[in-house]
Amino acid sequence: MDPGYLGILLIIAGLCVIVIELFVPSAGILGIVAGSLLLIGVILSFVSDVVFGSFVLMGLTLLLPFLFVALVKLWPKTPLGKAILIDDLGHDVLPETEVETLVGQIGVARSKMLPSGLIEIDGEKLDAISEGFAIEAGEKVKVISVKGNRLYVEPFDGDSSSQSDVPAADQDAFSTPLEELGIDEDLYE
Repeated sequence: MDPGYLGILLIIAGLCVIVIELFVPSAGILGIVAGSLLLIGVILSFVSDVVFGSFVLMGLTLLLPFLFVALVKLWPKTPLGKAILIDDLGHDVLPETEVETLVGQIGVARSKMLPSGLIEIDGEKLDAISEGFAIEAGEKVKVISVKGNRLYVEPFDGDSSSQSDVPAADQDAFSTPLEELGIDEDLYE
């Protein structure tokens, strides 16, 4: 078989392996195989004829960027792409007054949080960060703090054992520590 034809077959095989990599996660192994097939195909094209090899190399140089752009556009629509990417992001930035009112709110994780992910509170999807715990999608979460415009959440088991978990209107002022009430202890000693 002529090395030129074999080179073209290897280049076609390399392009097919690039497309397969889109659907099969291989940690880059298929990418290395595809690159090797393309390189060997170009070398064999040059062995066949220098002019033929030059045309093959030029064609491949023009084709690969278009293939890359097409695959980047197509990948989020594949099952693997949908599993990895979050397709519906919440609001990027909330006004400061809205963010402060979310502390203490209970919501539901809409994506796996390692450490960040998507949560939903009162029908509104928001980006949040888990405070030290992995949280599975569907678990209840509680907003524990706001730093800047970032919401920090922790898993919520439904137990309101501490006073800070109870809404302010329902808290017992006599059992609340003085520090939380903003009263200086030195005044009453």
